[in-house]
Amino acid sequence: MKIQKIYEKYKVMPQLQMHMLRVAGVANLICNNFNEEIDTRAITNSCLLHDIGNIVKFKLERFPEFLSPQGYEYWEDVQNEFVKRYGNDDYTATYKILTEMGINKKIFDYIQAIEFIKAEENSKNKDFNKKIILYSDARVSPKGITSLQDRVSEVKNRFIKNRKISEDRFNTISDCLIDIEWQIISRSKIKPQDITEQQVNPLLVSLRDFEIQTHR
Repeated sequence: MKIQKIYEKYKVMPQLQMHMLRVAGVANLICNNFNEEIDTRAITNSCLLHDIGNIVKFKLERFPEFLSPQGYEYWEDVQNEFVKRYGNDDYTATYKILTEMGINKKIFDYIQAIEFIKAEENSKNKDFNKKIILYSDARVSPKGITSLQDRVSEVKNRFIKNRKISEDRFNTISDCLIDIEWQIISRSKIKPQDITEQQVNPLLVSLRDFEIQTHR
C-alpha cells in the first residue's frame, strides 16, 4: 500500500505526515550521497512510519495551527479513538499499529532504533541503516529541518520531564547523537549544512507514492 493511503487509513495529522516525509527525505538525501552499502528502501519504509502512533501523546491545544482544516474537536475525537485502541504511550501505539499492518521484522527493528534514548547503543553498533534513520529523525523538528544542535536544545527540557531521565543522561545521549552525525558525514559526500529544506523538498512528492513493505 502507498504511504499516503496508510496515512489516510490511520488518520495521521497533516503536520505529522509532513514530519515523517521530511525525515524520509533527509534519509534519502543521505543515502543518495553515502559511500557505503545500505538498504535505502528499508530506511525509507522506517522513516515514513516511525511516528504513526504519535497522536496519542499530542497536546492538541499547544499547536492550533496544526489542526486545520478539520479543527480541534475532530482531532480530539481521533486522539480518543487511538488511545482507546492502542494506549496512551506513543511508542507502544506505534508498535501496535505496525504489528496490525504486518510490517516486516527488519523495518520493525529499524523503527525501534529511532528512539532518542537508544542513541548510545546506535553510536556503538555497526549498522548504518539504524544510524541514518535515527540521525534523520533528529534533524527534523515539528516545524521543519533544523541542525542537530538546535533540535537537541529544543527537546531537552521536555524530554527530561516526560521520559524522566537526568540532565547528565540526556547530555550523554546528545553526545552520542553528535558522534553518529560525525560517523555518517565522514562516510558521505555531503556535510550537515547541506541537509536543508531546499535540498529535501523535491524528494517529498515521490515519497508520498512510496509503497510500504509488509510480510502479508
